[in-house]
Amino acid sequence: MTNKTKLAVISDFHMDVNAFSQEELEIFNHLLIDQGIRHLHFAGDVSNDLKKVTLPYFEELSERTGISVTYNLGNHDMVGLTEAEINENDWQIQWFGDTAFLSFAGWYDYSLMRQSMPVEKLENFKKNFYFDRKIHRRDDDRITTEKILTRLEQVLQELSSAKRVIISMHFVPQAQFIINTRYEKFEKFNAFLGSAHFHEIFTHFPNVTDVVFGHIHHHFDAVKRDNISYHAHPLGYPYEWQMVSSFFDAFPDYRIPEMAHLRKRYKNIRQSDDWLSYRKAHLAEEFLSALTIFEI
Repeated sequence: MTNKTKLAVISDFHMDVNAFSQEELEIFNHLLIDQGIRHLHFAGDVSNDLKKVTLPYFEELSERTGISVTYNLGNHDMVGLTEAEINENDWQIQWFGDTAFLSFAGWYDYSLMRQSMPVEKLENFKKNFYFDRKIHRRDDDRITTEKILTRLEQVLQELSSAKRVIISMHFVPQAQFIINTRYEKFEKFNAFLGSAHFHEIFTHFPNVTDVVFGHIHHHFDAVKRDNISYHAHPLGYPYEWQMVSSFFDAFPDYRIPEMAHLRKRYKNIRQSDDWLSYRKAHLAEEFLSALTIFEI
């Protein structure tokens, strides 16, 4: 019997915005070693600078832990890259026995919107306000996504001999995971989350068993649809972390009237000694909650 490998996937690490200290990165390293992870994959949004921040970090992480590290791009990672460089990072395949692990970024075609909205209005919103205005794709969003979908179908056909296919991508692959809101200004963000057509393609291939994604900073635990398990455990920004809610349970005196406003409640605690001590004590748990682990 061959030994199984523990593969872990994490998304939305945002190491530069989160400003992890070396001590905190060591906490992450020790967690990976303690969990027996042999292959770590980042499902996009590691930092806003792939070449100067992300890749040197991957090299350091691998050297310190002995763990193999791979990645697919997210929108933040694409900043400053050419279309050719973006494409070069897509369609990576690792084999674990008869299981194929396929990674690609994905993109969006506005198909996840629940409300009809003129394309020109969405393009104007993106050009003026949305983060992805910093990314310069060769084609418009819908054509870009159409090309990715075509390539995805080709790659999955080439993997038809695999007993199992696990997929990592950054963008949202089906409508079940959109932002539910009554407000038009937030509904626009659904346009840029991903595409419902990814799931449609996945269903054509019975060996696709699991899809891990990120981008939307909400946790979804193994949601199954059409025999495909979807996993989303993005790390995200500190004000979104699960341990923030636990902190307020432990230290109720820090509660504010606007507790539903995640940024405001976090701003109220982020410099406090109680929070800094709590963060240090529970950061490994937060990292663990952001890992999707497969034993294959």
